[in-house]
Amino acid sequence: MSPVLKTVQTTLSLNKLSSSNYPRKEKKLLQHGSCSFPINNVQLSFRGGFEVVSNVNRSHKEKTCLYDEGELEALPHVQTLREFPREELVAKVVMVRFDSTILLGEKLDLSSQSASKALYTIKYLHECGAKVILMSEWSRKINPKLLDAQAVADILSSVLQLNVIALRCISCKSPLRREDLQKADIFLLENLSEYKEEVANCSKFAELLSSEVDILVNDSFCQSHKVLASTVGVARFCYASMAGFSFEENLHQLKKIAKTKKKPYLAVIGGGNLKRNAAALQFLASRCDALVFVGQMSFQIMRALGHSIPTNLVERDAHKAALDIVQFAHDKNVLMSYPKDFWCTNQHLPTELEVFPAHGVSASWLPVDLGPRSLEEIYSLVTNSKAYPFEIDWSVAYHDASLPLVVDIGSGNGLFIMGMAQNRKDLNFLGLEINGKLVRRCLDSVHQSGIRNASESSPCCFGHMCRYFIGSNATTTFRSIVSSYPGELVLVSVQCPNPDFNKPENRWSMLQRSLIEAVADLLASKGKVFLQSDVEAVAMRMKEQFLQYGKGKLHLSHDQYNIRINGNAWLEENPFGIHSDWEQHVIDRGAPMYRLMLSKSTGS
Repeated sequence: MSPVLKTVQTTLSLNKLSSSNYPRKEKKLLQHGSCSFPINNVQLSFRGGFEVVSNVNRSHKEKTCLYDEGELEALPHVQTLREFPREELVAKVVMVRFDSTILLGEKLDLSSQSASKALYTIKYLHECGAKVILMSEWSRKINPKLLDAQAVADILSSVLQLNVIALRCISCKSPLRREDLQKADIFLLENLSEYKEEVANCSKFAELLSSEVDILVNDSFCQSHKVLASTVGVARFCYASMAGFSFEENLHQLKKIAKTKKKPYLAVIGGGNLKRNAAALQFLASRCDALVFVGQMSFQIMRALGHSIPTNLVERDAHKAALDIVQFAHDKNVLMSYPKDFWCTNQHLPTELEVFPAHGVSASWLPVDLGPRSLEEIYSLVTNSKAYPFEIDWSVAYHDASLPLVVDIGSGNGLFIMGMAQNRKDLNFLGLEINGKLVRRCLDSVHQSGIRNASESSPCCFGHMCRYFIGSNATTTFRSIVSSYPGELVLVSVQCPNPDFNKPENRWSMLQRSLIEAVADLLASKGKVFLQSDVEAVAMRMKEQFLQYGKGKLHLSHDQYNIRINGNAWLEENPFGIHSDWEQHVIDRGAPMYRLMLSKSTGS
């Protein structure tokens, strides 16, 4: 299936992250003598409700119940690496289950939040003085360079800028020894996908993996719905288990999605194994207005609805679960959408592609992607369900929507936009701010000054003649918003972003590659990008990112630089004469500002 249409389809088995605090001496008591699928150890039970149990110790359990056939009441607390005392990591052996799809892909985007957090988990442990053992599964399908463990170790060494040593202990069935860990600080185990004991959650295999390991850090959120030896099994042999920074961020997003009250609420569901994911699907059906199936599970839903499907696409033992979900969705009046057609490839002639109706795929043909009718239906559903792309009536927002546009990203209290609008009547000004409180404060300021608000019904924006504010995450909406503006985009400013936002360990990062590329694409020829910060490292990082991701369209306006600090050239004064609120605060305390201007090349 097309990866674009896949959604977060992960259910969370929190016993994998239990902060059980079992002392090292109890390790023997936790071992199991046989190698089997430990179904009883998966702490997800569906007796009336959906119960997720996180072990804190032998006598205490935190529960999450999805009562009323899937209604979410609360999510249990998961111990995270962020919360764990740094001093307790010193000289400990920490095993990290990392996500290979993030760190080992053919094109790793180091500016992406997922990659930066995954890397930071490893670097943080190393900086804390822990010995780090990395483990994961990988395939040459995601990167042809992943020939063996040594090749993967070399890739990780390059990305981390730290020496990673490949170990051969799984294939030799030889437990890791303490003396082996003196050779380096970061090690990599062999490819877990080559061992069937991994998916079987074999206790002996888990014990082999965890030899000499003190702490488990699970940073592979996409694998957390599976019962694996490297997650569930290893946790039994470690005195502490917790989530890494990447896992924590994904869990945060999951909680946010689960608590949303926005309607309509649509879930796009890919992947397979419907029976295993039945509880999660029922939970989604209890929350959503529509379920859109696009992956292997769609065939099981079609079959439950009475459509014929090829026998090779039937998922064993999933029919009853599919019938239950269809009935549950019907009772809840939830729309269920499934593909109407597929692009299929001939199993005997792989180069041949043809579109088949979903209920009429011939036996010798295999579905490989959604067909045009399916995409059209999904596009229609998504367009009617999401808030973006913004549909802005620019003629209402501005007196003259043909005037050139200035966009201030992270407009804060709006002082820059307000001041500029007073001085420049030949421009329109747009402020994008993720903090809803600040946007409402701007609205209050407008009301108090007696300016008529053009959008009083909306708490997220205000407009008057040449000023307009939108409560939005510019990283994901800038292109959608600005591309519909009738006039030219002549100036984009990013002023004094929180320096913490520019550290990989923090939750958000304003300047993502997608935003910079959108600015470079939409900016008019000779248009400007104004960047400033009171932290030199932040200003340098913004400069480097715009030059790196600006597609060669942006260059420094060198002729305007008239001050040098630490050997770097900066603008001495704000070229517009209008200060943002934080800029004014910095000037008042006598601290320097680091300013620069970029220009878009003529003809770009």
